[in-house]
Amino acid sequence: MSSIDPGVAAYVAKARKDAGRMAGIVDLTPDDRRLRAEILARLTAEPHPAWLSTHTTYITLPGREIPVRIYNPGGEGPRPAIIYFHGGSWIAGSPESHDFITASLAANTGAMLLSVHYRRAPENPYPAPTEDCYAALLWAAARAEALGIDPDRIAIAGDSAGANLAAACTLMTRDRGGPTLCHQTLLYPTLDDDLDTPSYLACTDPILTRTAMREALDAFLPNGAAADDGYALPMRAPSLRDLPPACLSIAALDPLRDDGLRYAARLEEAGVPVLARVGPGLIHGYARMRRMSAVAEAEFQAVCAAIRAALDLPEGPAW
Repeated sequence: MSSIDPGVAAYVAKARKDAGRMAGIVDLTPDDRRLRAEILARLTAEPHPAWLSTHTTYITLPGREIPVRIYNPGGEGPRPAIIYFHGGSWIAGSPESHDFITASLAANTGAMLLSVHYRRAPENPYPAPTEDCYAALLWAAARAEALGIDPDRIAIAGDSAGANLAAACTLMTRDRGGPTLCHQTLLYPTLDDDLDTPSYLACTDPILTRTAMREALDAFLPNGAAADDGYALPMRAPSLRDLPPACLSIAALDPLRDDGLRYAARLEEAGVPVLARVGPGLIHGYARMRRMSAVAEAEFQAVCAAIRAALDLPEGPAW
């Protein structure tokens, strides 16, 4: 087992100093967890490069609206697109809290990126968040021309709970005859409710704990209400065949490490092309730490390279 990367340790120390009790997760109410996400986001916020434009639009559905923040790195003709779902244990997080991550993905891949909000637990448990994300995928594909998106080069991505939602959407669009996806990127994904894997029991992540994950799963799936179709817990899907090629970015010290490794193995067994990387010394949420950790930066850029290859995009200016 690798020890924590010095740059990551420096980020954790800064978070604890600047965010106080909000640096951790356990014993926070849902509202406090949401506030924590916004506070931690401000620790890594920085201006976007001048060539990356951003605006927000809304998907209107019966009884709700889904905000979508769109990042456009420019370029001629319809652009490949990434439909992105933010993390936050299904409870917290927003396009605002994940702005550094999503802007970084758009800037470093050259793809248009749509950062989707969704109803959050515990007020809105499964299937509400998952159905919102799938509705956003349908909306983007149906309006590809108006949005300037190449309908043949749409990828899906997410981090943590957002990676759960991204993985679920790949299953849903396959099963429901929805839009064809050319790639999926899962950053430190939550894919199962098994809290007795070696990575959970080791509990070496200084921020995300086994207890916090139990609270998150209980909020998302009250009374364990998960069917075996994989839409709530993709690890339970009876088949992973005919899914888009995948890149899984896994943090070595993350309690969710074994979720990612097991899912990557299942995808490979199902004949799905998979790139699974385990970042040594990294913890859950490493993507927002890349300015302080050379290891986190290297892993993030490897993910961007995988996305560029899948979307047939050239390497552009780094940010």
